[in-house]
Amino acid sequence: SHREAPFIASQPQVDATDFYMFRSYEPGRDGYVTLIANYLPLQDPYGGPNYFKLDPNAVYEIHVTNGGSAVENITFQFRMINELRDNQLNVGGKMVSIPLVQNGSGDVDQPNDPALNTVENYTLSVIRGPRRNGASQPVATPGGGTTFAKPVDNIGNKTISDYVAYANRHIHEIVIPGCTTNGRVFVGQRK
Repeated sequence: SHREAPFIASQPQVDATDFYMFRSYEPGRDGYVTLIANYLPLQDPYGGPNYFKLDPNAVYEIHVTNGGSAVENITFQFRMINELRDNQLNVGGKMVSIPLVQNGSGDVDQPNDPALNTVENYTLSVIRGPRRNGASQPVATPGGGTTFAKPVDNIGNKTISDYVAYANRHIHEIVIPGCTTNGRVFVGQRK
């Protein structure tokens, strides 16, 4: 992958480039498994500020086989919800929509920040057994919310003064149906 395959080069939003699965190395979480799926290759800082967004028309899936059958036992499905707020500026007495991710009104430092013109959120579901005929169950926060905020990509320190702190506010504690302990989820750009 990584954009050299002709077909996927035309659809970078769904280009799954890498997958990692390992036992957590965080203190107190050695009984957890970490899954990392990478999409959208080659989004380096010089490519901004208009990075590709994850596609709201796509379904991003992670399949887990834990029985040795090469058929998924668990599938995690991510679906994006992108919102254009249509921020406008007064230019010569006429309100003009801005074509930028952020409106420049302040430092972006929180989920769904008002300085963002484009907001990305997502839902997460889990399917037990083969995904084509299994029942999808929503993954939720401990409070019952089923929509999760995704941070805007790192478009520079003039817009986001502390990207690490901002992105970390988008790590959500989740309740996965069928699991006895809570997990965590993050969708967003990482180095």
